[in-house]
Amino acid sequence: MIDTLAFDADDTLWHNEHLFQDTQQKLAEIVGRYRPGEEIAEALYAVEMRNLALFGYGIKGFTLSMVEAAIDLTASRISAQDVHRIVALGKAMMTAPVEMLEGVEEVLADVSGRYRTILITKGDMVDQTSKIERSGLAGHFDEVEIVARKDAEAYSRVFDRHVIDPARTLMVGNSMPSDILPVLELGGHAAHVPYAILWAHEAHDEDPVSERFHRLERMSDLRDLLCHLRRPGRHS
Repeated sequence: MIDTLAFDADDTLWHNEHLFQDTQQKLAEIVGRYRPGEEIAEALYAVEMRNLALFGYGIKGFTLSMVEAAIDLTASRISAQDVHRIVALGKAMMTAPVEMLEGVEEVLADVSGRYRTILITKGDMVDQTSKIERSGLAGHFDEVEIVARKDAEAYSRVFDRHVIDPARTLMVGNSMPSDILPVLELGGHAAHVPYAILWAHEAHDEDPVSERFHRLERMSDLRDLLCHLRRPGRHS
């Protein structure tokens, strides 16, 4: 039986990717003053990928990558004032309101207390801690883990640290590479809840072939999945 529920945070519990998309559009407007009509998405993504190993995931790394991409795209012609504007965009992201996804608060209120619940999110420690606190959801979780990356090794360390059996765990998240595949690799269950906007780095074309993989249309469907997994003859 499932006794532990693990949840991703960004774009699973609350909206997040739209902040990056909106800020990227504002960056395009700044760069457009130097290169009208410039398409920046591909160039910015390339810089982000180069910087991931150094800056990790999160708003701070994204902000530094925006500055670097803007300097590259404008051949260093961008003014100090516009660099300051880009930094201000990043700061605005850090303090943006945390907007819950539909049904999240009701589901967490329902499952916390009946299951062991753990929040596992990746990114900058300060940024993620701030969002968790501002979300008001921290009280629903028995443990909170903020990790640099989400792969099988990282999950294994978290599970070992909290004495969690992967086979009795269901991970819920919106990213196939970060939330689903690593947990399946460890022998756990994983439920994919799609989000409307997906960062290219998190894209994955095919669903995994596994009886431990589950697809949900929305967070509220988690209740039905848990009932299904409790039926006689089901095991994890």
